[in-house]
Amino acid sequence: MKKNKKLKIIFLILSIISVIVGAICSVILIDRGIYRIVTDDSYKEKHIIEKDFYKSYMFNGELLPDTIYQLSDSVLNVADGQEGQEQNDMKEIKESNRDSLNSLKNMKFLALNEKTKEIFTNTEFKNIEEFKSNIKGYLDIDINSKNTTFTKKLDNKVYNEKQYYTEELFQDKDIEIYASFPKKIEKNDKILKQYDYYQREIKYVEIGLAVIITSVVLFIVSMILYKKIKVDIIEKDGLFLKIYNKIPMELNFIAIYIVIIFMADNFYDDKFLLLSISLVLFSYLFVTINQFKAFDKKIDILKTSYTVKLGILLSKQTKNAIKATKRVPLIKRIFVIGAVCIILNIASIIFGLFGPFSVILIPFTTLSVFTYYIIKKLTYLSYIIEGTEKIKNGQLNYKIPVIDNDNFTVLAENINNIGDGLDKAIEEQVKSERMKSELITNVSHDLKTPLTSIINYVDLIKKEDNIEPEHIRDYVNVLDSKSKRLKTLIEDLFEASKASSGNLELNMENIDLNQLLIQSIGEMEEKLSNAKLDIKLNMPEDKVYINADGKRLYRVLENLLSNIAKYSLSNTRVYIDLYKEDNNVNLTMKNISSYELNFNPEEIVERFKRADESRNTEGSGLGLAISRDLVKIQGGKFDIQIDGDLFKVQLEFGSI
Repeated sequence: MKKNKKLKIIFLILSIISVIVGAICSVILIDRGIYRIVTDDSYKEKHIIEKDFYKSYMFNGELLPDTIYQLSDSVLNVADGQEGQEQNDMKEIKESNRDSLNSLKNMKFLALNEKTKEIFTNTEFKNIEEFKSNIKGYLDIDINSKNTTFTKKLDNKVYNEKQYYTEELFQDKDIEIYASFPKKIEKNDKILKQYDYYQREIKYVEIGLAVIITSVVLFIVSMILYKKIKVDIIEKDGLFLKIYNKIPMELNFIAIYIVIIFMADNFYDDKFLLLSISLVLFSYLFVTINQFKAFDKKIDILKTSYTVKLGILLSKQTKNAIKATKRVPLIKRIFVIGAVCIILNIASIIFGLFGPFSVILIPFTTLSVFTYYIIKKLTYLSYIIEGTEKIKNGQLNYKIPVIDNDNFTVLAENINNIGDGLDKAIEEQVKSERMKSELITNVSHDLKTPLTSIINYVDLIKKEDNIEPEHIRDYVNVLDSKSKRLKTLIEDLFEASKASSGNLELNMENIDLNQLLIQSIGEMEEKLSNAKLDIKLNMPEDKVYINADGKRLYRVLENLLSNIAKYSLSNTRVYIDLYKEDNNVNLTMKNISSYELNFNPEEIVERFKRADESRNTEGSGLGLAISRDLVKIQGGKFDIQIDGDLFKVQLEFGSI
């Protein structure tokens, strides 16, 4: 069974290939101009392949007319033209044709203008009688416009039939043309090139015709054998048809229609493209027919139709719309108004209700009413959208006006209620944050007194000379270190709470930022030196003033420089740049981190967030949070950028 199927596919492929090859050869022969090597109409004996070049259409229909026109123009009477540009153009035409004729070596010619007695020839003969008596060739041509005769003598046979191109010559009664061609074309000129091309075309045509005949025979044999093998190439339940059945039926019809229209529009243009499209169309139809045969119930092919699927979808949507009208009264109103408008329009058109003008008046009125109702509702919807934008942008007290009594009204009331809820939620959130800050402040304040006592007592114990046993002194040192760190943490927490809540008294004054920066670096010099960091300070020579609290700003610089000393990679450079830009003063600090910066810039300024996740270094994780809040309450901007291991902090203040 499988063997027979393979054979049938082979014969089908052979038949298609034979059609393709035969058609391509036919197109090639037509495009190359097979008609050019047939016998010209001026000869009674016709041959598909004319062996005699002088009898072919290529010579009589292409080469000879051009040559005769050139001979006629070579003896133009320039005086017949108007003086000036026309005579100059005629001279150029005359000289150009003479130059072209002089290059012909396989033709002897003589052209005579009886009116002017001007003769042009490529022989030594100066009159017609001498030319006729001395020049005899395989093909001799004699054209006399005065007698309206066109005579060809080929191989001693005379032909007197007129050609289409001689009619124009015969209008001029003063031209006589004589031309003679040899049997063997050997000299190198345009005629020889045309002759060689003609011989090549004959070979092409002979090969092409042989291929076409072979293709026809192969096609007939292949189709006979294809029909004898009773096996289906495309199986009914095969994978190919399962995939093909997923293509919509409408797409098949559209594709076939487009291909047919395209073929009709391009029938005379591109033969190869036309052939390719025809083969595609043939294959497409073959598969489509097999698809149709594969259905047990032919109506099942409608299951591939998008139109049917769309009808089912519309039916479901209609049912859903009916259900929606029950739940949403506004939809029901629009549906009813639209239905009434449609019914009135149809009635006015069919029955002509309310007079002859109802056909125009009723549709216009119903359309106006329906449009007004829709625009009214859409306008109210735009008010609702505008209101939600205002609430979204922070105007929580804004109220959307409540109009009418429909679904949009309910929507507006709900949004107003949401705004009230958001306002209450934000108020509660602010109150909660304030209470947290106050709690932290109070707790920090309450912890300071006992912690101070602990530190003082630890100092007193450390001053004792005789502490026995000796390891007790180590315990005291640990207590001293941890109590001081706890004090620092409480102070930082206290300051962070006050800074975030804005509950700080500021002494705003003009600050020389150059001097403050140098002072901060100087006081942190020991820590920076111990960390093996090279500080690169760039700032203008002129003093840079800003309006800030010197004490708070110093704390910011101290925190930033302390972080640089703690977290920078040893033996690296730290770049500190102070510069003016427009009306602002910018201070940037850049350092290479010794830890992987696997966090967002927003995370690092959160409270208790540290670059050292293992918390092996000193610090509370509040330094950057305090710095950010202190900068903001002084009217500045605080920004952190991370690029790989590069940590960059930028402060921006208004300049004075």
